[in-house]
Amino acid sequence: MRGFGRTGVLALLSKSCGAFVPSHRPLHQTLPLHQTTVTSSDAAALNVTDESIDSFDVPPLATPKQNYASYSSVEIADAQANAEAISRTMFDAFAMNALFVNVEERPDPTPCTISSDSLTSSLPIDLPRGCLLRIGPNGASTEEGFLDGDGMVHAITLPDNDQGSDIMYSATYVDTKGRTLERWAANGKTFAGTLGAAPEGLPMLGNLLRNGLTFGTLEVQKDTCNTALAVSGSRILALMEQTPPSEIKIDKMGRMRTVESFSRLDGAVPSAPINGGCFGAHGRTDPVTGERVHVSYQSTSRPFVRVDTFSDDWKLKSSVGVDVPCPVMVHDLALTPNYTVILDFPLTIRPLKMFLSNKFPVEYEPQNGARIGLTPRGRNKDETQWFDVESGVVLHAANAYEREDGMVVMHAFKSIPGGDSSYILDYTPAFLYEWVLDPATGKTVAERCMNPDVMVEFPICEVSGQKAPTVYGLTATSIGGPLVQFKTPQSAILLDGVVKFALEDDAVQGLLGGDVVSRFDLPSGWHSVSEPTVLTKTGGKGHYVLLIATFVPPADEYNKGDHVTVANDGESVRSQLLILDGDCISNGPVTSVDLPHHVNYGLHSEFIDWDILE
Repeated sequence: MRGFGRTGVLALLSKSCGAFVPSHRPLHQTLPLHQTTVTSSDAAALNVTDESIDSFDVPPLATPKQNYASYSSVEIADAQANAEAISRTMFDAFAMNALFVNVEERPDPTPCTISSDSLTSSLPIDLPRGCLLRIGPNGASTEEGFLDGDGMVHAITLPDNDQGSDIMYSATYVDTKGRTLERWAANGKTFAGTLGAAPEGLPMLGNLLRNGLTFGTLEVQKDTCNTALAVSGSRILALMEQTPPSEIKIDKMGRMRTVESFSRLDGAVPSAPINGGCFGAHGRTDPVTGERVHVSYQSTSRPFVRVDTFSDDWKLKSSVGVDVPCPVMVHDLALTPNYTVILDFPLTIRPLKMFLSNKFPVEYEPQNGARIGLTPRGRNKDETQWFDVESGVVLHAANAYEREDGMVVMHAFKSIPGGDSSYILDYTPAFLYEWVLDPATGKTVAERCMNPDVMVEFPICEVSGQKAPTVYGLTATSIGGPLVQFKTPQSAILLDGVVKFALEDDAVQGLLGGDVVSRFDLPSGWHSVSEPTVLTKTGGKGHYVLLIATFVPPADEYNKGDHVTVANDGESVRSQLLILDGDCISNGPVTSVDLPHHVNYGLHSEFIDWDILE
């Protein structure tokens, strides 16, 4: 199968969008939950022959227990452990390592083509136009960590209907202060990474000292800007939460340029030793006021957390310090009309560990406790109300909203690390959770895992700060290692599809909160290399989901398991942009676009509206 056209997508046979399908199944084996054989009516509707029906060889599917709210804590833990155990038996180390291989910078935009087997020959008319950006680390050496790589932005420009121009692709490094210093040195030396040192601390400290001596700077942590992207007004930022951001611009052909590196946003990012200052990798935009809110964290002095609110174009309106008992990694937040939701979960940061015990400064410490904070918006001082919750790690929030009774409901993907190495060396699976907080009593009314059977990453809802009926995420279908491309992490995941969960009970559709509404599983050999991007259709009703997927052939006699050669030969590994209809993602891509070069593993995505492009 070349891509996701008629022969693959139509064979989904998923007439019921509520079908739950195990994510490890190849696309040609995907059937509705209640169906274990292909019926004659299915074949007639899809023009499938009797011979092809016989070749599907679909094993029976077990019906999962649907009412997860009735599960005991032991049943939840058992189900999560079972999902993880299954994923660790099906791991493809060759594919994972090939996806992590660094790619070349390609700053000059190159035309893309609609796939020959795409269901449509053009972009959907009601698809918003603009540029899909995917950022991630690239260029780290085998002695460094994956996250030590410099930020590279892959840009796919979807032209305006009236322009008559091509879909374009480019891949460009963010021109950070660190990269500028490396060019000025003109001796081939580069900043030493810090994350490859884990689980030890002294090598990390040594690399920081080396950076200072080599480049004559006190800001010894390189500003890689490799994690996420954020937009306010017409200004786009590339972010790595422990350094100041860089501002970038994209033109209508998809060419990217860096406007300013190490930006302090007119004083909004205060200076700090070692890293130069911090600015949160994730933020939220209020859909009503347009305000942009970011939560940042640092470990050198109190308060350890800072909440910044911006008007259009990153103009600082207010900055409030929020104190927490111990420095922790606050990677994300949620937003409601009245509150900024702060995630104080025990992924702690203790720099003294490097000196005192040769340990990496970031560690999961459940004994530190976990809390969710509600910081009132529009205030000039810390009036955060804290709610004790069960321990774990929440890197990414999906959404939060306020009920009519004043309760605050938050949904997020949460994991429970099993040891010290989790999140530094080993991967810990995440699942969909819900918390209900009562500001009137200061109590956590409820918290639960909404679906312990499906491992997920990168949540996104159709709306922000308001009640959302569903949430999308990527399905994490396999976990394992070793990752030989970098020193850390030592294990990772393959993301092989998109899932859409119900966030509330729906009697009409027969759904309970946590049920899978619909699901799209990539064909065998294909893997997601971007988070799902949800766009409202131009007519205002319904959504599209954008996803970048990359194909890696299996290790065989031809490639002899040499993942680097396969990734670099320019043919074997290839990528597509997939455009799914959010109303029923199980039907597969509406349109598939062949990219001229493959996209490797990365992190977060952002869609830039056409009017913002230069």
